[in-house]
Amino acid sequence: MNLKANISLFLCILFMCISSLSHGQTYPIHKKNSSIAVLDQESLFSKTIWGANVLKNVEEKVTELAAENRLIENELELEELNLTKVRKIITKIEFDILAIQFDEKVKKIRDEQSIKQREINIYLNENKKIFFEKITPILLSYIDELGIEVLLNKDTVALASLGSDITQSAINRINEKLDD
Repeated sequence: MNLKANISLFLCILFMCISSLSHGQTYPIHKKNSSIAVLDQESLFSKTIWGANVLKNVEEKVTELAAENRLIENELELEELNLTKVRKIITKIEFDILAIQFDEKVKKIRDEQSIKQREINIYLNENKKIFFEKITPILLSYIDELGIEVLLNKDTVALASLGSDITQSAINRINEKLDD
């Protein structure tokens, strides 16, 4: 009987210890999962209505400039051909003067066309800058809604799960919120 009493006592002590372990001091641990998402900035610009309109405008300007360049090129080729023909019938000094004038004309045209190309690039870059300034508050609000703490450009990420790319949903949100 003494053995039964000792076993009973042991079991009571064991149950009390186990129950006190489960009710022991615990501190609430707040563990917030870090949420990181990726975004393709180029797609964000090109696939939003605003960005697509800018790119369409740039494409029209580039096409117009290319057509103008082809026209100028054809005119210069004809002028060069005429210079080659008159070379045989004029003096070397007269030809040299005409050749220098032609070279100066070509250089001036190249500079003018180069300036036009730079203006197109400036237009595109300024519009991209304006676009990203305008969408920053929209994106900040959106990632806050989604509980995202960090948003990375897709180009800087080596690997990411498919679910971490919020580009398309961000495009939809921007199209809703951003005025043309």
